[in-house]
Amino acid sequence: MDLAARQRLDELFGERYEKIKRLAARVRWHGANPTLNPTALAHEAYLKLRDNPPDLAAKDYDEVIRIFSRAMRQILVDAARRKGAVKRVEVARAEDAKLPVEDAITLNIAIEDLEKENPRQARVVECRYLLGMTVDETAAATGQSRTTVEREWREAKDHLSRRIHPVDEV
Repeated sequence: MDLAARQRLDELFGERYEKIKRLAARVRWHGANPTLNPTALAHEAYLKLRDNPPDLAAKDYDEVIRIFSRAMRQILVDAARRKGAVKRVEVARAEDAKLPVEDAITLNIAIEDLEKENPRQARVVECRYLLGMTVDETAAATGQSRTTVEREWREAKDHLSRRIHPVDEV
């Protein structure tokens, strides 16, 4: 176990605790685990990361938040898998970041597939959909132009929509 990495995680968690807790309030997939309130979810993410701390030495603020977001998503998907099918997914998001989804597990699989095919689009999905960032916030967090973020977001939504709601071939 890397003691320096664990200490850095402790430091970053303390510095960003309120932001991580607000994020946990946004990333609530109802039905996955109703006992996980935002505070509990934030702490579960911290414990998950503490067991195997990522290299956070050179990570910027937005990257740390994305790491915690991903840990929370994994916790909620694991809870959904234990419980069985989740009938409704509610994720607070930017007003124009709508993507209808009814199954947390299907959404997670679709995002993981997108990460393999197009990591840049997956980062835009994380920012826009899971973190509720605006186009401008996403552009700043990903180092892309506003136009590129808008294009990547459209393409990612189309990709995820096809994965989540496939059209039967005739």
